[in-house]
Amino acid sequence: MRKSNRISKEQALSFLLTHLAVEKRLSFEINQLSLFNLMHLAATAEERINREEGIIPHEIIEELALEFMENL
Repeated sequence: MRKSNRISKEQALSFLLTHLAVEKRLSFEINQLSLFNLMHLAATAEERINREEGIIPHEIIEELALEFMENL
């Protein structure tokens, strides 16, 4: 039987953007490079959250958001 995913890449991207813009009040330009980086982080979040049992999704998103902010 196939295991269902807890989160999709699109959901991870949405949560990531919400965390950055609303919770961290970060203002940044979305260009090709930043969009690529955000999509990569969303894919990383999707993989980690769906692979590891018992992981808390928002903690992964916050960790990856911090990585994005450090690279601005």
